[in-house]
Amino acid sequence: MFAHPEYKLEISGYTDNTGKASSNLKLSKARAAAAKAYLIKDGVDGSRMTPESYGIENTSATNKTAEGRALNSRVEFKVNF
Repeated sequence: MFAHPEYKLEISGYTDNTGKASSNLKLSKARAAAAKAYLIKDGVDGSRMTPESYGIENTSATNKTAEGRALNSRVEFKVNF
């Protein structure tokens, strides 16, 4: 991000399916916001980042196992050139 100031970053927060959907949406929002705050603290301009929250949407693994739920509780970064 420092070498290419023209790049933008999408930060997507997700959760597993444990708990209420509304709580998971709030948690995924907090995860994305925390990742953005960390990068801002590291010196990345906050206006170049867009946090998004998806809750239990777009699973990357099954929610039937602890391992799958751990993989679904994540933050993803997408760099837009």
